[in-house]
Amino acid sequence: MPPKSNRQSQCFNAIKSRWSTESDASSDDSNFSMETSDEDEADTKLNFRDTIQICDIADMFEFCKNQCNIRYLSVLIYLILRRFNISYEETHRFLKTIGGLTADITHKWSNVFMNGNFDEFLIDGRGGKRGDSFYDVYPELEVDAKAFAVLQCEQKAPSFTVYDLAQFIDKEYYEVNKINKVNSDLVRSVGSCRLDLRNWNARFENNTNRPYFEGHESSDVIAHREQFIHYLLTNEDKYYTVSSDENPVWQTPKSLVPTILICHNESTFRSGDVRAKLWLVDTSAPFFNKGGGRRVMISHFLVHHPSGPFFQLNEKEWTNAVQRFPDLLEDTDLRYENYSATITAHLGADPYFDNSIILLQFERLFKLLKFKEEYQKHNIEILVDNARTHSAKPFSINDFGKRSGTRCPVASIEYIDEVNNTKTLDCFFQSGLQKGQSKGLLAIALELGFKVSTNCKLEELKILLSCHKAFKNVSL
Repeated sequence: MPPKSNRQSQCFNAIKSRWSTESDASSDDSNFSMETSDEDEADTKLNFRDTIQICDIADMFEFCKNQCNIRYLSVLIYLILRRFNISYEETHRFLKTIGGLTADITHKWSNVFMNGNFDEFLIDGRGGKRGDSFYDVYPELEVDAKAFAVLQCEQKAPSFTVYDLAQFIDKEYYEVNKINKVNSDLVRSVGSCRLDLRNWNARFENNTNRPYFEGHESSDVIAHREQFIHYLLTNEDKYYTVSSDENPVWQTPKSLVPTILICHNESTFRSGDVRAKLWLVDTSAPFFNKGGGRRVMISHFLVHHPSGPFFQLNEKEWTNAVQRFPDLLEDTDLRYENYSATITAHLGADPYFDNSIILLQFERLFKLLKFKEEYQKHNIEILVDNARTHSAKPFSINDFGKRSGTRCPVASIEYIDEVNNTKTLDCFFQSGLQKGQSKGLLAIALELGFKVSTNCKLEELKILLSCHKAFKNVSL
């Protein structure tokens, strides 16, 4: 027997390292069983349907198609769906979505299988694995393709798609063989590339590695977050939403008066902010921290509406807005984007986004909103980024001492009482023996009408006074 060529030896070693030794076909079925508790089984029955994605079914179909005839698989699925009274049209769409034969062809072969000659059904047995796979012949392409996938999965923006991998393999294939591409067909299909990613343990899922709440898990933050999420879920039918499919589409609200959700967002270019979903390879996930260097900050409005992703008028709408509010054309120190309320700032050169700037930005937004034609007959809800920061008092109750003569961050506190009257509370004694000394929280509490003991603790005073208007944050 002649010795193996270098290509054959390389293929053999690649196959040996990639695939584990298959068990004997006659092995007992118990080898494939899994021990599960009744509780686990109950949870699986309840939650399994919600986790199934159409792309998972398509991947399984692609895998089975590589092992047997696509006609057999299509007929099997067609018979099952029709047996459970799934309509012909829905069956056709489902088969096409997962990569099967059309319902017309499948119906023909189903009829042959049930009423015709079985030998005729088996004729022209195309499909199934009859030789070396693509990577058996080109093992070096598998190494390059996996390296490419890992590199793309590590990117900050999760823009990597299976089609990108298919194009990369296609390009490398023609370069390795030194031939010119003469058509638009891919040398390895998108479905096969999706199976490759599964084989390499790459998956696209929710990003749980986001530090948005890191260091801020105080009880009030948790309570407000739960309240906020509950509100959104309770009113889900009012909002425009996006499907979670591989190719997401906008879903129209079921409510008679839809609500457009506008999210105010402050971001810093190259700040390391991450996305809601990301690619994972095995158990490794990229984590991006905020870095230094020159940065550009942007304060803009994201719109949960097909007209998005950013709020902006068109030229006609802007002309109408300017006629009604000529001050929109006034030159200011703020860098507004054209026809919008978006502000950009170069950190170190432009002023930071403080309360006054954000309030001016929202005034501009409210002027522009009424001229957006696509928003007519809609309710508008706005989520404000850093709302507590932009509406916070310039002091904290924790900065005050208990008794007179102790620490005090401000000379006076100006607040609006329950009947919308502006009040001023002096934090230092204005007369008497203690003139010029700070009052402290105890004296302030007594002045505001609280009945407290002189022996009460500082923490008790803080809790008591934090509910008063003078120490509450104002709202935008």
